[in-house]
Amino acid sequence: MQINGLGNSYSTNNHTANSKSTNTRDYSNYLNQKFSCLTPGNNASVSVTSGLLRKAMSDEKTASWLERELAKAPDYIEAAQRSAIAHGATLKSVTIEFGEEYSTMTTLTVTDGGGTDSDIDKWLERVREKRERQKEAEKKLEKKHEAERIKEASVTEEYRGKDLDDLISQFSTKMSGTLDLLSDVTFDVRG
Repeated sequence: MQINGLGNSYSTNNHTANSKSTNTRDYSNYLNQKFSCLTPGNNASVSVTSGLLRKAMSDEKTASWLERELAKAPDYIEAAQRSAIAHGATLKSVTIEFGEEYSTMTTLTVTDGGGTDSDIDKWLERVREKRERQKEAEKKLEKKHEAERIKEASVTEEYRGKDLDDLISQFSTKMSGTLDLLSDVTFDVRG
């Protein structure tokens, strides 16, 4: 998808997707990386109009809607395939275009015969595989972030003293002022 235009940054899902983005080409590239359905196949394609891209760059509600719909586009195509098969036909080609004002245009070519088109099947499989890889990468990233949060939240202190009173005194001195910063903290001192 080749789109030129505008000079705004964009937000999606309550965060800035690319704070250095300055045009619809950058936003289009971001969406292409995130949604493999935007890479056309022989008989299947999903696209976004430049007007919708511009609007999504400046309006978080539109950006959220667009991402939600792009995530569901392969499901729409699978549903169209199942519907064609149920009627004894074959879905031979499908095009979905998301446009301004939350509009969606779908063009289908259906022939007699029943079954599925191998090119559409290959495209759907590629989209599914990429979606699974992205989910796995997101899980790994989340685990990494969780491990970093736990590491940051964990503090190990070692105190040496001649007796328990000396250790408690050292601990109290170290923690004075720090406890005000920590909420819901408990200490377990076992002897």
